[in-house]
Amino acid sequence: MLERERHRMILRLVTERSIISVGDLVALLGASEASIRRDINALAERGEINRVRGGAEAVRPRYEAHLVGMPFALSRQIAVPEKRAIARAACELIEPTDSIIISGGTTTHRLIEYLADRELDILTNSFAIAAELITKSRNRITLPGGTIFREQGLILSPYADNTIKNFRATKLFTGCYGISRFGIMQTDPLIVHSDIELIDRSESVIVLADSRKLRQRSPMIVAQLNRVSTLITDSGARAEDLEALRSEGLKIILAQVTEREEDQPQS
Repeated sequence: MLERERHRMILRLVTERSIISVGDLVALLGASEASIRRDINALAERGEINRVRGGAEAVRPRYEAHLVGMPFALSRQIAVPEKRAIARAACELIEPTDSIIISGGTTTHRLIEYLADRELDILTNSFAIAAELITKSRNRITLPGGTIFREQGLILSPYADNTIKNFRATKLFTGCYGISRFGIMQTDPLIVHSDIELIDRSESVIVLADSRKLRQRSPMIVAQLNRVSTLITDSGARAEDLEALRSEGLKIILAQVTEREEDQPQS
């Protein structure tokens, strides 16, 4: 990642979170600690952020609860053609009689353009997905109760008493932070709690993860691979990563990026 791009993303993250640690920036941006500290110093010298012990703070901080992980607005700009191809392949698995759950995420968000002509029962914990499906399709949309987390656009609740328990899906389409032979991984306990609830309400679990996710690791396991029916990833996945997952009995679909997905604007 170029220095200019790192500066832009650090500013966005600091604005969204008000304060962020060097360690979080290293994990989110994939840069070295030395590079991140130089970036913070440069931005602080320009007066764009405040340098604090172990991290950076917004010039005008606003404090509110946030989740661990990359904000939706930033994540949606990464691997866009691959995410579109994965979403297209995922929608090919949907039957007219299906009721589906779509978990929040930037890859699952790409399903929207392929669901415009469907008439499905859909439950989603993504405020962004629900809002667009309501205006761009005839699908019937159900939302769970809870708190809206602005960064990820998710509706999450730590309580069991919500509409999720009254919904039954034939298929769940979910993203993840990472996936390995140990299972599906996320980075925030509240997201893990929500994802487990969604999995419990689904007959079949389909994971949408671009090839980067096959190399990312987190200590927080949502579900083991025996609960997953299918992984859809892109052709950039390494052979050794795919073989490790296939050896666990996972069905894998490799989505090929077409010219249409390459040429579409990076929205």
